[in-house]
Amino acid sequence: MSGRKLDASYIALQSQLGAHAYARQAALRPGAAAEFLGGLGVPIGDIVKDHRKAIQEHFERVGRQIRRQGFTDLVSSFEADLFRLLQMASSKVRHVLNAHYEPDFPFAAHREDLARTTADFSNLGGYRRLVAVTSGGRVDPRKDLWEIIAYRDFLAHGERWAFAANPPTIDFAYATLSKEINRVEASGR
Repeated sequence: MSGRKLDASYIALQSQLGAHAYARQAALRPGAAAEFLGGLGVPIGDIVKDHRKAIQEHFERVGRQIRRQGFTDLVSSFEADLFRLLQMASSKVRHVLNAHYEPDFPFAAHREDLARTTADFSNLGGYRRLVAVTSGGRVDPRKDLWEIIAYRDFLAHGERWAFAANPPTIDFAYATLSKEINRVEASGR
């Protein structure tokens, strides 16, 4: 792993999921202390009739929250890495234009317009437009990437619209987002 935010986010999420699994196992052990369970936020007391079911439901709910927040964090980290790479590429293009496109060349006054700016990439829509332009109007091979982004939007905006019954997994999202970052990094070399 190369120190990218995406990698760090994935490692942190895996750590959280591991801690969650460990706490769940500890909570389900026979004789787990009520004090331990209460510290985890598990609703245990005289009112709860089926303690095992309450523990399982609690950990399912917490696990869902961890995965959803982790998914949005993963995509946010991807965006940060992607925008950083796009800014570096834009700076390189500007440098080349300024160094090699003399003022007496045609349209020299508009050389800034020939390079993308950071404003062009303030969100993933700008990147999507760039991908569409560079793919020459062909079918976008990044369907998986846009499905991951759509699922993140679904989670981040209050789940206001329907989404597929089988959302992308965290591992699939990480692999897809890493592949896209690697593709962008490789094209900048």
